[in-house]
Amino acid sequence: MLFVTSKVWNPDRGYETTLAAFEKTLKDLGLGYLDLYLIHWPAAAHQFENWEEINLATWKAMTELYKAGKIRAIGVSNFKPHHLKALMETEVAPMVNQIEFHPGFTQDETVEYCKAHGIAVEAWSPLGTGAMLTRPELISIAEKYHKSVAQLCVRFALQRGVIPLPKSVTPSRIEENLKVFDFTISDEDMAAIGALPDFGSKGLDPDAVDF
Repeated sequence: MLFVTSKVWNPDRGYETTLAAFEKTLKDLGLGYLDLYLIHWPAAAHQFENWEEINLATWKAMTELYKAGKIRAIGVSNFKPHHLKALMETEVAPMVNQIEFHPGFTQDETVEYCKAHGIAVEAWSPLGTGAMLTRPELISIAEKYHKSVAQLCVRFALQRGVIPLPKSVTPSRIEENLKVFDFTISDEDMAAIGALPDFGSKGLDPDAVDF
């Protein structure tokens, strides 16, 4: 089973441009609909005075496509609570927010905001960078469960109510990433992981990016 997701890239934000970008994506993929369509990055105040208007115009187009049955679910990516608030007041609220999330960067405020408003959180880079795999605290906890650090990271996301999206092209690692339903991280260890200082993030702040 395939679940096809695509995104509105930054130059295509806005009403007409989003509609055009979506139709091009659908044509390029040879599909009749998408399972999920996301705004890749929010228009933000450091780049646009009318950033909320841009996001709302983009969202209006996506809402129309959703209501027309061309998209099964619509959402956003890399949105913080202050980017989401205006969209929450529209006819159709975001269903998904895809953000960077891993033991070194948990974005608690955004995750809790989404949970409180019924927005599913997807984790891009749930395994983080090489910094996750070599972090002594994570290695020690993973060994307690006879699991790899990668498996610990995936399980950590699941127990935090976040949908992990691990990326790999190696069959053995893909199989390994699926073997996370035969153990449960203890509350104590979950707290220890959650208390780690920020490390290993991509450093892509939507309120500071220059693209």
